[in-house]
Amino acid sequence: MQRCTSSEIPGLAEGRASVDARILHTYDAETKIDIFSGPSLAFERADDAVEVTFLPWHRAWTHSLFMAGLLGAAGFLIAPVYGLAMALAALAHIVEDQMGFMGSNLLFPLTRKRAMGLKLLRSGDAIPNFLAVWVSLAVILLNLDRFSEAPVIPVWPYVLVVIVAPCLLGLGLRAWLSLQTRRQPASVLAAVEALDETAEVDI
Repeated sequence: MQRCTSSEIPGLAEGRASVDARILHTYDAETKIDIFSGPSLAFERADDAVEVTFLPWHRAWTHSLFMAGLLGAAGFLIAPVYGLAMALAALAHIVEDQMGFMGSNLLFPLTRKRAMGLKLLRSGDAIPNFLAVWVSLAVILLNLDRFSEAPVIPVWPYVLVVIVAPCLLGLGLRAWLSLQTRRQPASVLAAVEALDETAEVDI
């Protein structure tokens, strides 16, 4: 059954159609499209349901444990410390992505499917993104000092004060903000969502 209602764009109509199959969403159940090209979606049969995969080409073999090991092996041929650094950097990226909704193809080439993300973070979350950049810069600075001729930074106090403490503070703040959002009345959340839907997007 299909029906058309008014659209946000004058002169256009919204079309909807019901389907008999069960829909398995591997990402958000609702996909917001605010760019000209829009996202890519793949529809595949999964037993008696249809599995919807958001951006099926993304986080495939490049985001696998195999690739992290391959990068580490390539760096190891130059110097063991390079191999370790490259493998850990790739692994950190994969683990961070796995905290979100989309997940990654961790077990390529054994499987071609992405493992479901833990849905703890979103790619647009400000605090986790800031902390990722902060920790990266802090580790770079620490390594530059440690491998210099005359290191001056005490390692463990630096790690605790500059890395661990900001992470705990930031994640605690994010948890508190998330709790405050959940406590808001449904009418307020609906109003915020409606405002977000109608907001203009700069492209």
